Amino acid sequence: MSVSRYRIIDLFAGCGGLSHGFQRTRRFGTDFAVELVNHAASTFAANITRVDGTPSAVHAGDIEELTASNRALRSHLRRTGVESAEIDVIAGGPPCQGFSRNGVRRYSDDTRRRRFYDDPRNHLYKSFLRFVELAEPRLVLIENVREFLNFGHGKFTEDLLAKLDELGYDAQYRKLCAADFGVPQMRHRVFFVAKRKDIAGTVDHLFPEPSFGTDDEQLSILGPRPYRTVRDAISDLPKPVWRHADSPQEYEGTGRLGEYAKQMRSSSGLVHNHVARKLSTKSAERIRSVGTGRMRDIAPELRTKMFYGSAYRRLSWDIPALTITTWVYHVGSGAFAHPDEVRGITMREAARLQSFDDDFIFPPLINPVSQMIGNAVPPLMAEAFGERFARVLDANAKERLKQSRRATAV
Repeated sequence: MSVSRYRIIDLFAGCGGLSHGFQRTRRFGTDFAVELVNHAASTFAANITRVDGTPSAVHAGDIEELTASNRALRSHLRRTGVESAEIDVIAGGPPCQGFSRNGVRRYSDDTRRRRFYDDPRNHLYKSFLRFVELAEPRLVLIENVREFLNFGHGKFTEDLLAKLDELGYDAQYRKLCAADFGVPQMRHRVFFVAKRKDIAGTVDHLFPEPSFGTDDEQLSILGPRPYRTVRDAISDLPKPVWRHADSPQEYEGTGRLGEYAKQMRSSSGLVHNHVARKLSTKSAERIRSVGTGRMRDIAPELRTKMFYGSAYRRLSWDIPALTITTWVYHVGSGAFAHPDEVRGITMREAARLQSFDDDFIFPPLINPVSQMIGNAVPPLMAEAFGERFARVLDANAKERLKQSRRATAV
């Protein structure tokens, strides 16, 4: 029995973490994506496909120019082979840097908050909504940092929910942790889900149920499994290469692999983007001194004048990583040092901690790839949403078929 395949538009798509996760369910393909940054757009195009297996159409440009008028947007979609009426899901993550914790510190008083709210760069989610208005997808998914909920005294959230309601959607949001869905990382984000009001079921059905947790949450043998750890994520990878060029490597042995390693290994047997970078002598000394502790506790002569709380900190083998950020390539910007070796983690190790499998290949460029990985929706988290969305869409398709048969019988 054949199963339905569903079609996505991915906005502010980055390198494709969200689309890749939906694609992993084998129920979705991405017809069209929009991404401003060229490196990320080309990475998306190299890894993400439509439902028929052909490459997705990717617009590498400004979404505001694309949505200047409905007529121009409709025309552009048709030129790329997309009929908006056939889109099942619009998903994406409008840029979140303005809503980050740094933003919270910068905009702490009411005058500055009003100025922050009026800044047009913080209203890019409105371009997202213009796509929703035109395409009228059955379902919508939006991801952002938790701080999005609080800014402007909640005005951004009010605007988003009110506009979705005006467009004919029931919407809700939840704050979720990636580790609850099998990602070996304590990453907290807010997700908005919406369904067109003519689609059966409740909005709650669009949120996946956590399948992993801490040990004390395992109340029975059928309860959540323990959080995946750094060891689960990267311990099976071969030693990295120490040169600028990305030379694919083979896995070392096929001993007992954990469930996560099996999920992550490439079908080709090769590992890309696993390149270590040489550190300065001072950085190496700081990593040795900090270990899994804090820089504030090391010798004064090794401390930097200003530093993040987790600067030069090693990852711990037996717990999930802290949030993987766009600065993951720089050991001074967080807990991004290898648990044992005196080096920063490679981009492949960072990708594994974000739940990108090894078949997802990035370009051999450290800084742009660090940005892509840090900004991405973890694919396993997206996959959990994809499975829920497929269920709702399947139920809707069955209901439409029943209605069609009843109408024919009459």
